[in-house]
Amino acid sequence: MNANFKSTLFCAAVCLVMLNAAAVSGQPDRITSLPLTPLSLVDLDAFRSPDQNWQIVGGVRSDLEEAHSMIVGEGSGVIANLPAGQDDGHLFTRLEHGDMELRVEFLVPQGSNSGIYFQGRYEAQIMDSWGVDVPGYEDLGGIYQRWDDTRPDGQQGFEGYAPGVNAAMAPGLWQEYHILFRAPRFDENGNKISNAEFEWVYLNGMLVQQNAEVSGPTRASAFDDEVPTAPLMIQGDHGPVAFRNFQYKAYSLTDSLALGELDYSVYDFNGDRVPDFDDLGPPIHEGITDSFNVESLSPKTEHYAMRFRGDLHVPVSGDYLFETQIANGGDLYIDGGLIVGNNGDGNFEKYGGVTYLEQGVHELELTYMQVVSNAHVVLAYEGPGIEKRALASVVPESGGPAPERLTVQPGSRYPELIGGFVNYGNEKRVHTLSVGHPEGVHYSYDLNRAALLNFWNSPFADVTGMWQGRGGSQLLAPMNASVEDGSGIPLASLGTEAAFMNQEVPDQLTGKEYNLNEAGRPVFSYQYGNVSFTDEILPSANRHEGLERKLIFHADTRQGRLAGRVAQGKEIERLNNGLYRVNGRYYIRIKETSGEEAQLLDNGLVKALFVPVLRRTHQSTIEYQLIW
Repeated sequence: MNANFKSTLFCAAVCLVMLNAAAVSGQPDRITSLPLTPLSLVDLDAFRSPDQNWQIVGGVRSDLEEAHSMIVGEGSGVIANLPAGQDDGHLFTRLEHGDMELRVEFLVPQGSNSGIYFQGRYEAQIMDSWGVDVPGYEDLGGIYQRWDDTRPDGQQGFEGYAPGVNAAMAPGLWQEYHILFRAPRFDENGNKISNAEFEWVYLNGMLVQQNAEVSGPTRASAFDDEVPTAPLMIQGDHGPVAFRNFQYKAYSLTDSLALGELDYSVYDFNGDRVPDFDDLGPPIHEGITDSFNVESLSPKTEHYAMRFRGDLHVPVSGDYLFETQIANGGDLYIDGGLIVGNNGDGNFEKYGGVTYLEQGVHELELTYMQVVSNAHVVLAYEGPGIEKRALASVVPESGGPAPERLTVQPGSRYPELIGGFVNYGNEKRVHTLSVGHPEGVHYSYDLNRAALLNFWNSPFADVTGMWQGRGGSQLLAPMNASVEDGSGIPLASLGTEAAFMNQEVPDQLTGKEYNLNEAGRPVFSYQYGNVSFTDEILPSANRHEGLERKLIFHADTRQGRLAGRVAQGKEIERLNNGLYRVNGRYYIRIKETSGEEAQLLDNGLVKALFVPVLRRTHQSTIEYQLIW
């Protein structure tokens, strides 16, 4: 490996620039689903007779290095399990559910254990599984096994599903489950005809379970039988744990929208915008249908427009999402009001709108224009207790098997470096370098901003989006749960309006290059006005403890107001053990600051952790550890 190898920012990144169609003025909304319903945590009224170990609190802290530690603060919004003596009861919701989509954040201290039991019977495991190399069903993200004492020794436990990857974060950090659970089905005589199933489980944004079928209640469930609906249960007898931001959708199996007969008309049309149908003259074809199958209904194969009208029967009052997927354009109206507009700006892309509908009959109108090639319309909806589904539409087939995943893993000696595009928040960063270490901790870096973007544990990178099908998204995707770093540009002038503007590239930031050291790891070099600095990020000695970052600043003259930015976010807390917890998602341990004290500042919108540099000497070092 050539230690003097140099690469510029622009050679390190893919040099294609794509326009984001959603940013074009006049585009329809991309609403994809109705919001989930929050479960109130102002008090304990959402739960059935909770035991004394369950409390509503305002915040939770836990020492990374101390087993079962949990310190709570006054307030509301968090429910904490603080078992003591005989007070270790489980918690049951008043809500009873069948099929359910659940999103919830949880905090588990070191060595603690809990579980979320859907219908009080089927457990998604909660466990301190930080650093576990090969997770099992008993680890975080697992579906716990079933148990039968009548089986032979060693065979009492059966089923159980290990997570596909260990996406667990360090104890004391806030983590998140997003789960779609399918309840068991029963016939009219009460006989079970299909098993319960975890259709998917995302842990910290990573898919860890898919189509995990459970034939009966898992071990330590509250009930032995199976039923169509039952309450959610949270385990309380295996140590402290906390939850916040409970959100859910509970789906019924019967309610649905229905369409009566649809009158349709076909018109000659040759344009690129949805027309005013009153100006098109008489239709060339009319009829009655029960679907939006435009291709089979039109006598023409191209250059036409269609209008459908019919009665929409609404079973229950509430908010409804309508979503159109149209090639090439068309609008949806209900009771004369525009719900979803698509004037030809998208090619079979999904656009949605939300409206409140009273129970009863409403007038629906769907317009369509055909320009070139494909002719297809899909209208889908979602409503109160109604899962998203197609309405009088034929959903096109996927077009064959999913593309083969293209993945990259580092070798046993040198890191793997990939230039490309990376998602950061809601933005595609286009000048990035992703680094996969043999030690199993990885990161992506914004070369334009000298900014750490995100970091994660093994496995490394899915590059399917960069190469499959001409690289549609051009995105590199982490193959494990990643944490976004909020620090941004690592140098700021304190006391100025720009001090907290950590993502806007200043004119004085130049250089933008990196060298590879003898271990093949990049060392980034920049110039910030008359200050030069290097940035080196490498695995910690204990790989379970993440990454270490070393920033070295140099100037010929002392600087009065410059500071290195170590972290920035809505929430930064200094813990009793000296660590800083950033947005509840990762820890920072400051190791070296050239004698300067770290300063936690607040501008009223965000907080930032700064360390002054170059005040007393011509060279300053900031070295800190990122733990997640």
